[in-house]
Amino acid sequence: MSRRLRLSADFAPPPFLPAIRTDALLPKVEKKPPLLRTAGQLEQLFGPHLAATKETAVISSFLLSRETLIDAAEVAHGRGARTYWLTCDARLAQMFDESTSAQRIKQDMALYQEFGLLAEAAVVRIGSFHAKFLLVDPTTPNRKGWLTSANLVSAACDQNVEFVTELTGREIALLYQVTRYAFWHEANTEVMTDGSLKSVPCPVQFPLPPKDAELLWTVGTKAHSLREAAFEIVESAKSSLTLCGYTWQQNHPLLMKVAKKAREGVDVRIFVRETNEAKRHPTKVLNALLEAGAKIYSVPGLHAKFLLNERDGFMGTANFAAKGLDDGYEIGLRLRDDRLEQARAALSWMQNAATEEISFQSLIGPADFQSGRQFQHPARPEIIYRLEERRALPTRQLVASCASKLAAEAQAELDLAESRLAQTKNPRGEWCTEEGLHVKLYREINVSVEMSAPTVPLKLRDGKLPKEEPQLVKHAGKRWVTIPFSEGDTALMEAALALAQKEKCSVAYWDKNP
Repeated sequence: MSRRLRLSADFAPPPFLPAIRTDALLPKVEKKPPLLRTAGQLEQLFGPHLAATKETAVISSFLLSRETLIDAAEVAHGRGARTYWLTCDARLAQMFDESTSAQRIKQDMALYQEFGLLAEAAVVRIGSFHAKFLLVDPTTPNRKGWLTSANLVSAACDQNVEFVTELTGREIALLYQVTRYAFWHEANTEVMTDGSLKSVPCPVQFPLPPKDAELLWTVGTKAHSLREAAFEIVESAKSSLTLCGYTWQQNHPLLMKVAKKAREGVDVRIFVRETNEAKRHPTKVLNALLEAGAKIYSVPGLHAKFLLNERDGFMGTANFAAKGLDDGYEIGLRLRDDRLEQARAALSWMQNAATEEISFQSLIGPADFQSGRQFQHPARPEIIYRLEERRALPTRQLVASCASKLAAEAQAELDLAESRLAQTKNPRGEWCTEEGLHVKLYREINVSVEMSAPTVPLKLRDGKLPKEEPQLVKHAGKRWVTIPFSEGDTALMEAALALAQKEKCSVAYWDKNP
């Protein structure tokens, strides 16, 4: 006869999926504070001042289009003024994670033709220029200037939330020196009279001014006072940090510092542009910050850039990415006194304008399993995850000539199954099944092994034989270590195996009914 022994193991996957919670918010309709404007308002501000230029104007914008300021520049040229333009070619824009469509390139080519017609009065140089500002007569006592986050294009004019701030006379003079260096030493090409692009060497060597405490900049790989200020603001934060931006680079050292602060208990808020693009979605690119405890708010049309702690901060043109903090041409302003209060008012407006709050809840695993729960994984925001109760993995039936060998094979099979689950190439684990855009997750997996074991007849006339411990007996010319069948009694089986190893024989069960 034979007996069947069922061995089972519950395989609980380790906690591995963050529960990301997204709450819809009802935005409040409020008037924008003075620091925030649309670029349509910016065009109304910049146009008359550019047209009134008496000697020189400097215009920098990552993107440009004809309907913004070129007409105003023509008016200034008519009075003998000259304009200097810094911009970024569409084919360079991919470094900033911006549009590089064929339509963009075509628009740029048409724009260069327009600039070519102005070549006698305008000099246009192309490079990794991402800063946005206007300087009017920067070398005269009546100089004026503005720094903004807005590109001078129609899309930004109508939709984006941008900042615009007027510069002081000192800041204008210093920015002119920095821009003169970048204009001649960091540009790749210049627009010719026929609209073509040509590499033109720098006529003279211009110095880069020393680092300043108020005006911040990134100039290629040579100067990074903006990045240094950003790290200083983050590292000095004691109770709060607020970041506001458009493009984010996952695992940039600055954002890793922010995540560290969040883990230390600093209240971290991040304002991002509302988007459905998977590659820009905050649960994908900012998942490390979410897991650290930061809260993320989605604001429609957001393009302004700020970084504040409880005491100071900066605003500027750079995104929180290597192309901006570590390279390119960017400008920022340290926020103090009145500018700091204006920035706080702008961020308060953004808080009220947010349409979503995204936060990190917990880890999904055996400790906090709830059947039927749905959530999102930060790396795959398009997938809906649903937790199911359990499933059983089938394993082969094992048959052996003796119980000890059978037990060893059964344990090996169990170990193999669990190892396969734990070391699967599927990063979500084989306890997941995918059905379209839905993924079912299983808290536990039951692995069962059925074994058919040999038996030794129990001689009922021999009442002295102990029945609850291993016993060495002879049967059919062989020696056996026999034990009573007791389902789940692994201690008894281990004792029998130890004795069998010592006696160099096999293990079997007593057959109580021969």
